[in-house]
Parts: sequence; C-alpha cells; structure tokens
Amino acid sequence: MSRDSLREHLTAFGLSTKETEAYLAILQSGTATTSDVSRGAGISHAYVYELATELAERGLISIDETTSPTLLHARSPEDALGGFSDRLTQMRHDIESLYQHSDTADPAVEIVHSRVTTRKRVRRVINHADHEVVLTIPASEFTHLQDSLRDARERGVTIYLQLVAPVEKVPTTTDWRKYATIVKSWDATPPVTVVADEKTGVMGAHSILSGRHSSAYALVFSQQDIAGAFFGNAISNFWPMGDNQFIADPDPLPATYTHARTAVTNAALHVAQGRSLTADVTVQAIGSEDTTTYERVPVVEIHQNIVGDPTNEFPIENNLVFDTADGRIATGGSDGSLQPFYEGYGMVSITLYEHSTEE
Repeated sequence: MSRDSLREHLTAFGLSTKETEAYLAILQSGTATTSDVSRGAGISHAYVYELATELAERGLISIDETTSPTLLHARSPEDALGGFSDRLTQMRHDIESLYQHSDTADPAVEIVHSRVTTRKRVRRVINHADHEVVLTIPASEFTHLQDSLRDARERGVTIYLQLVAPVEKVPTTTDWRKYATIVKSWDATPPVTVVADEKTGVMGAHSILSGRHSSAYALVFSQQDIAGAFFGNAISNFWPMGDNQFIADPDPLPATYTHARTAVTNAALHVAQGRSLTADVTVQAIGSEDTTTYERVPVVEIHQNIVGDPTNEFPIENNLVFDTADGRIATGGSDGSLQPFYEGYGMVSITLYEHSTEE
C-alpha cells in the first residue's frame, strides 16, 4: 500500500509513469545498476539512461559514472524532498502574485452528477450548520457522514435524521446520542434531502447515493427560498412517514435558544415527559423593528409535527403559544425562509424553565 501511495504522489508531482517506476526500483534497492532498473521496472535498458538523467535533474537520485557498470544511488529523503518543498514554496509565491480575489460567492445552485461530489456537498452542509440539519438519506450513507454528524452534535446542532431504503443498513448498535437528536427509519426511496438552517442543502434522486445512480443528479443550493421549499417538503411529506429509532432527552432546564424550532422541539420533549413550562421570551411583531420581552409567562400550547404526536394544524406549523399580559401570543421563527406569517410574531430569543407550583 505504501508503494502504491508513493506512486500516486510522484505522478501527482509531475513524474511520468516510466520515471516513477524507475525511481521506485532505485529507491527500493538504494543503489542499482541500469540493468537492475531495466529488469525491476520493465523498461528498456537504453531508456533507463534517459530516465536516470531526468531523475537526477529532479534531485531524486545521483549517478556514479566512475564505476562500471554505472551505479544509480537514491538520494536521502531529506535531500529528495527538499527539491519538492522548494518547488511548492515557489509555486505558492507565483500563485499568490497572480491571484485576483473574486467577489463572486459560491453559486446559489449547482448541479452535481457524481456520487462522491454529492457526498462531499452533504458533508459541507453539515459541517457549516449553526442550528439544525434535517436529513432524509439512504441508511447506507450513515457511515460516510457519521463523523460530520458527530462534530455537529458536539457543536450543539440539532439533527433530525431520517434513514431510508436500504433500511437493512440501519446500524443496530449505534449510540445515536452522539449523532442525532431524533432518528427515524422509513423503508421507501424518497429523494435525498438535506437542509441546514433553512439556508443551504442538497436535494437529489435517491439513487445518487444508493445503488446504481446512472443518470441521477443532485441539486446543491445556498438560497433561502429554495432551502425553505425543500425543508417544508421534507418535514411535511417525508418526516411523518418514519418510525422512531431514537429520541434524545431534552436539554436540561433552564435552557436558552435563539433558534425557534430547536426551542419548540425541546419544549415538546419536556412536555412529553410530564413537565409544565414557563419562559422568558423576546418577540418581534411582523413588520416591526420593535421587540417585546415577557418574563416567566406560561407555555400553553405547542404546535409541531417533529416529535411525538403531531399538534400542528398545517404541515409546516412550528410554534409556541404563551399566555401573556397582552393575551395569548403565538411565536414562530424569526430567521430562515419560513417566516412567521401565520403567528404574527417571531421568536427572537427564549429561555425555558420548568414551571414550579411555588411560582
């Protein structure tokens, strides 16, 4: 494996296939005659002299013509790598001197036909998430994404993970707490859908990441309107179809959030465990720059369909209702593309508490 890896690196640095094979033959013996190299590398004896000259000019070997036959010596790793290092340094300086920074950001939409590239884009979406990631992916992809999922969870990102066909690939001994907030499985082949923070994501045919994808492709996007549409589709049509495999415990109280859906999910989990909640919540009326803060107001209703029995009245409804001095107020998210058009108020921040009978 070391020899194959070195062969790949040498060709990447510009050595021809014949030069690479000749150098490997010399390197393996330390010192070799041209006949040794010819036999070891499968190269004609006459051609070895030309290759040896090229390798010597690159600083990889030295040629001793004072002996008969001529001896070819592999130079020490320090000397051999020094030439590559110098070239890389010079190349970096040359690139920096010519590089002109582009003001153009990544494209809002990218079409990807390669499975490997699609997987890289999914990892990138997860790695850049700040608050949440919603995934509907083939179960066989989990092993490819688990490092990114684990890192995201360690950053405090909420992960809604739905593993679909081939469901026999769903791991049975995984400690899901490390990788997801909620895990579902569904024996179906819906489109691959990954959305982070309602801003970026990947959507494509199921076969782009499972089986033979032939002409399948994926759409990589970084536009809120597109992200919101795919998120709504996933939460409304795919997520409810799954069977629960894992549900994490809610965050310990008190807990503060600036992302509304994360607050709603944790509130629903606490209520499912029999707790009553109050909150300090700062809200912003739609169309206004002004905010209002309510302290220790009861959470009287939770509308959502992500965890437990659905309590929403329409597919993407996700909000908390508070009993305030100004009456009951429903608050949705104040960021992302799914603005609280229905509730009338956006949740700027919230701290959830367990309600005490002494309050």
